[in-house]
Amino acid sequence: MSGDEAPKTDHLERTLRDLREESNISGNRTFGTNVTYPMPMAVSAELAKLFQPEGRDPRAHYYQNVTGSFKGDWKYDEEIASRINQELPLPAAPQNDTTTEGDTGSKNGTTVDQDGDKKDASDDTVSDEQDTEEDEAPVDTIEDKKPLYLEDVDKFRGSFQYNKSGSFSFNLRETKATEYVNWVNGNWRIRHEDNEDYGISLSVQGVHFVHNGSFYMWGIPEDTRMSLWHILDLMPNNASFALAHAAIKTQYEKRIKTIENIIEGSETLEYLEGTLSEASNCHYQMYMQLGAIDPSVRSSAMKDLEREWAAPQGISTIKAPHLNSSLFLYSPNCRLTIGVKDAEGMKREKFYSKAVNYAGMAGTLAFIQVFLLVRQMEYTTTPSSVSKVSYWTIAIQVFMDSYLCMLHLTTSVLVDFLFIPFVAASFFSFVLVAIFGMRYMLVIWRIQRPERRGRRNQAAVAAAAAAAAAANTTNNNNGGNTEAGGATRPADAMPGGLPLPVTASRPTPADDSDNPRSDMQAIYGRFYWMLLASLIALYKILVSSTRVQNVMISISALCLFSFWIPQIVRNVTRGSKRGLNLWFVLGMSVTRLTLPIYFYGCPESLMGHKPTPWIWGLVLWVALQVGVLLLQDWLGPRFFVPKKYLPPVYDYHPIIPTGDGESGAGHTQHDCAICLLPIDTTSQAAGATRLSSVVGSLGRLNYMMTPCGHLFHTDCLEKWMRIKLECPHCRAYLPFV
Repeated sequence: MSGDEAPKTDHLERTLRDLREESNISGNRTFGTNVTYPMPMAVSAELAKLFQPEGRDPRAHYYQNVTGSFKGDWKYDEEIASRINQELPLPAAPQNDTTTEGDTGSKNGTTVDQDGDKKDASDDTVSDEQDTEEDEAPVDTIEDKKPLYLEDVDKFRGSFQYNKSGSFSFNLRETKATEYVNWVNGNWRIRHEDNEDYGISLSVQGVHFVHNGSFYMWGIPEDTRMSLWHILDLMPNNASFALAHAAIKTQYEKRIKTIENIIEGSETLEYLEGTLSEASNCHYQMYMQLGAIDPSVRSSAMKDLEREWAAPQGISTIKAPHLNSSLFLYSPNCRLTIGVKDAEGMKREKFYSKAVNYAGMAGTLAFIQVFLLVRQMEYTTTPSSVSKVSYWTIAIQVFMDSYLCMLHLTTSVLVDFLFIPFVAASFFSFVLVAIFGMRYMLVIWRIQRPERRGRRNQAAVAAAAAAAAAANTTNNNNGGNTEAGGATRPADAMPGGLPLPVTASRPTPADDSDNPRSDMQAIYGRFYWMLLASLIALYKILVSSTRVQNVMISISALCLFSFWIPQIVRNVTRGSKRGLNLWFVLGMSVTRLTLPIYFYGCPESLMGHKPTPWIWGLVLWVALQVGVLLLQDWLGPRFFVPKKYLPPVYDYHPIIPTGDGESGAGHTQHDCAICLLPIDTTSQAAGATRLSSVVGSLGRLNYMMTPCGHLFHTDCLEKWMRIKLECPHCRAYLPFV
């Protein structure tokens, strides 16, 4: 807050001093001595199976760099855990910390050589790192907790249940340390099979021997730190110890140089963000063996492939071979083991290729949707045709496109190497939402304004009638507002029953619904408020358990992909059909289902989700909606609704009594206000029995009567209603036919 750089500089200088001390300690290490923890025989046997499997071809070759990710299932083996407890039994009573300054206690380390034979390391002194001062020296989390791990294993394990199986993801990055060894940094995350917990997240560092595809790594909680030289304790023989020692020395030199540059100001300090993780203090010795490449693939071809991936030159290479690995994890302070068989791997270059292909597919789909929406807008060029379209059908689709736009844009910002392809995909989604989708929503909103106003007026009339009836009942019961002779005087009349004078003040309701600015405010305000609320709900879902996530995602998908339901309902309530273009219905259904099918139905998708059968249920649900829409166009909008449940429809061809043609009773005009020609109503008597039905009467009758009581020629009013759904005489709203 004060801008003082002294605390940060002191921390950097202390870190630099610690790294130099660790580097000196690392240089004094010898293979088989100063081993931090004993290696149980059960673990040694599993490592022999991992690194020296039966039938292994000694001429096999492997990937030289596997920067990318591995995913698979992990399994807790109770048998191995019980064998470890028998070999290294827990003490019956708590023990005091006997490792003090100057103590020369020893540890019995068991290692495995290249042939899988076990050997015991001699007893040696504990490393000199324990002799450093507590405030200055780097805290070795395992050594610091050594007395505790002998007393209470459950305290280290925390709340995570290791006696279950589950899934894992391992993201790693390799950098070349020496000719034969790569340095590995990564993040390991495990979760339960039922996915109820956040899981355990570990920070991983270690070495990769490129000649035999073996990895030796430590995995520690993200909020702890471990000295790099602890990796030397994992080495199986003196040769691998020497190679790992050279790689660790190089890594220390790089880190020391980086801290010096930060102190000098030539580099900036980067802070890593932590992930949601269960509380656990287990530290893992992680061993991984890559699967051998098919012998038919030459090692020179593999080198050309990896060289092209590292520095693209546009040369032709072989298809990338299958990448998999097996892992074995042993936690000495928690006394548990985790096994992984045939985990599927994906190189970063392959992930990038898939991401580019996905971005191209998403951009193409958005472009097709723009074309389909423009065609739909051209299909509904008149207010009458626009009034057939459901506002919520278009709004839901625009809402989905806005989320895709934000998702692609966020991905492009967070992942540097995906910036260009995902920005292009988000651009097409933005065009679809901001330029065409919102414009069409605004047109529909403004055209359907009289319909909403008519519903409000009907509701107001009904409410006023109910209030008047209640007031009359009250007056009759209480005897109020009565004139001489017992007559009831209306509340809004003068004594004697006369109406209020014209000059009397009356409340005038303010209606700004005709203001275009209010339309835009209503549209954009509701849209962005819904978007904000959905983002908050999405955050709540993401921080919930995975079971809740799956349920909420399923419900959200069902709601969003019900975007044709509002159109079906509108067709039924208004008795209209062919409001949507056929190509718009089919094209939008196919393009909007493509991405869900890709992610949840394709085993080789970008995110690597396992195919789930419910995605085909979603496809059937959308197909059912499309089928109903098509049948509404062919069989009528209400073909599946029983007549007793149908909403009332106004009859524009009512039976007009013969006497009304002469007296004009009940009518305000006899001339068509559109063409100004007289209306012939004398020929309707012969077909009076057929006038009660709307179906079949529109083509036979030559007049139409609006709900406001005005007569027009049928041909004139139908042409007018294709343009406006307002009475040409009084501008009252006309229900659609």
